[in-house]
Amino acid sequence: MSMFTVREEELLLARPVRPLLTDEDRAARAGERCVVTGAGGSIGSEIARQMASCGPALLTLIDHSEEHLFHVEREIGARWPGVPLDPVLADVTRPSGVHLAFRRARPHVVFHAAAYKHVTMAERAACAAARVNVLGAATVLAAARATGARFVLVSTDKAASPRSVMGATKRLAELVTLGAVSPAFRPVVVRFGNVLASSGSFVTIAQECLHRGAPIPVTDPDATRYFMTVAEASALVMKADALARGGETFWLDMGAPVRIGDLVDRLIVLARQRGLPPVPVDIIGLRPGEKRAEQLTTQGLALCRTDHPRIWMARQAPMAAALTAAALPGIRRHVARGDALSLLKTLTMAVPDYEPSADAWAIARAERLHVCDDARERRTLVA
Repeated sequence: MSMFTVREEELLLARPVRPLLTDEDRAARAGERCVVTGAGGSIGSEIARQMASCGPALLTLIDHSEEHLFHVEREIGARWPGVPLDPVLADVTRPSGVHLAFRRARPHVVFHAAAYKHVTMAERAACAAARVNVLGAATVLAAARATGARFVLVSTDKAASPRSVMGATKRLAELVTLGAVSPAFRPVVVRFGNVLASSGSFVTIAQECLHRGAPIPVTDPDATRYFMTVAEASALVMKADALARGGETFWLDMGAPVRIGDLVDRLIVLARQRGLPPVPVDIIGLRPGEKRAEQLTTQGLALCRTDHPRIWMARQAPMAAALTAAALPGIRRHVARGDALSLLKTLTMAVPDYEPSADAWAIARAERLHVCDDARERRTLVA
């Protein structure tokens, strides 16, 4: 649920915010069996809420966080007591648990929102990011295909010309998804930018600073980002699924990019309206893997309109699906060994426009030294 009212969201985004899911949309989804991964997160939980409002035959909620799963199950159970729920405490990278949940659910549609999304965290933990964002997506994709479900990958603008581990792993997840298209299986990708006040986001951090009276850390006031509300993003993801025929990359129209300095000024105005004093701004500079301006589309994607004014569609240029699939065994091997350096090299081959940051390379090389030291120590102990 948003920490802001609709009026406050409109102030922050400098544009109107309107409900997007219609009665016709809800009627079309009534009686569906749906799986949502990452169901305790910002996007996953809102997709779950909006699906619950449609009257599904079964709503399966998968999350690895016990606390988050507990809260979203309680909320949906209280608001929509007639909706059958199956909360599943599971890790999307563990195939046995995922396939068991899917065999039980027999879903019509799967919204895969589980991911590691924090750019700076992923730069420091490339193997963990690849394990969840790439291998987790491949696991859920395989389970959807095995049960004949539609599959929707929730992606990000950071997958366009990625400069971060997070963006590169999400881009590879996109390629794996699109490479699985067949006459009998219709996976799609939905790409959008930042969700206003999602967990751990800049807006959430700024709000905490305003309440504590602490300076707001800003990377670059002139940096720009695309923003939409969590309700808008979730509804448009569901609408994109209804438009899909298989193999498309959908882009959600998020309006004009927002200058971060302007967003901070609006947050301070809003805080003053709530009775909070203004706080200073601390310019900290762009962090490793971050861009000054985000993009939603590159990589040869030519956008065209759909029947919905806020959803654009592109079909990926012909790709070597075999090359993408061939990268997965290497990713699995590097992740299992904790070999971030080999992982980055594999990512740059699988995602040709990915340029790792200097920090990502440095961290990976330092980790390689520890891996080698550990291996030598184990050999010494055995001897």
